[in-house]
Amino acid sequence: MSRLQYVNIAHSETIGRALRLDTIETIGVSSQTLAEEAIIEGQAALAAALIRYYHTEMRIMHNIMRTWIQDTIRYIIVKSGSGDNPATIAAAGIMRTFDQYPIGETERDQAVSALDRGDTANARFWLERMRLAFLNVHDILVAWMQNLLTFIAQEYQEPAVLETILHTHQDIWGDRYAAWDRMTPWEKVALTVEGMRGGHFSGIQRRGDVIVEDQGDRYMVAFDPCGSGGVLRRGDPETGRAPINVTVHGVNEEAHLWTWQKTGVHWYCSHCAIAMEWLPGRTRGYLLRPLDHTLDHGAPCPWYIYKEDRLIRDYHYPRTGQTKPIEPTAQG
Repeated sequence: MSRLQYVNIAHSETIGRALRLDTIETIGVSSQTLAEEAIIEGQAALAAALIRYYHTEMRIMHNIMRTWIQDTIRYIIVKSGSGDNPATIAAAGIMRTFDQYPIGETERDQAVSALDRGDTANARFWLERMRLAFLNVHDILVAWMQNLLTFIAQEYQEPAVLETILHTHQDIWGDRYAAWDRMTPWEKVALTVEGMRGGHFSGIQRRGDVIVEDQGDRYMVAFDPCGSGGVLRRGDPETGRAPINVTVHGVNEEAHLWTWQKTGVHWYCSHCAIAMEWLPGRTRGYLLRPLDHTLDHGAPCPWYIYKEDRLIRDYHYPRTGQTKPIEPTAQG
């Protein structure tokens, strides 16, 4: 029986848009791969829905990366002596093309039109072209972000990296996870996987393949490699492109609570410690989505979505200088 039966593109009332809420059998499988399988099996309507959804996955992450870079450019301009309003205008102007350019739209429409004509070969051709249209821009944006944070660490000292990530936190992670505490555990998995699947092109083939396991008290979502920081560190497994050349200050040289008390963390990867552990632990009491970061560039990167906050294991907390909240006990 086809695994396409597990695919479920549904409207999430919690986040107010469509979300792939597949079962665990397919939640980690690339939307592109499933669209190709639907084409082969003659399920044209499902294939078209997956193609459109794949485009949405990629566009959401493109917008996140563009916003992050724009806010970081604004931060640098302000640090250079400009006022807030001129800096905001200048940063938006610099990033305007990345905001307005219709990346992958023609390719998406060509793929769907080919499906309508029954031209399955061209449908798959244009689907791949759509992936590459986003992927090439994505990898440039990730490297750009790494280099901006490197510049900030070099010019303004390492604590400025924390400052700039907090500067953009609401625009990126605050808005994206605003409904987190109202979501079911599986919706949290679906949102997490979406970002790392079509958004960041994780996996050996860079299509967005993610490992998902139910570990009882939690779900593990792992990337081998992560398509953003992991590819920066390991290199691109699809093309053989080498890891990014990390110059002086490309990794932290001082241990911080917001770098898991480690040195040698790529500046790009530091946002995971800040946005998922260091900051939420201090603002909501519990970590948001802890992970087991490793300095081994060849290792997978596992993240954890706990089924209840109180189940978050103790070992996650000390790495960012925190202790697990003590649950109140019932009074007899």
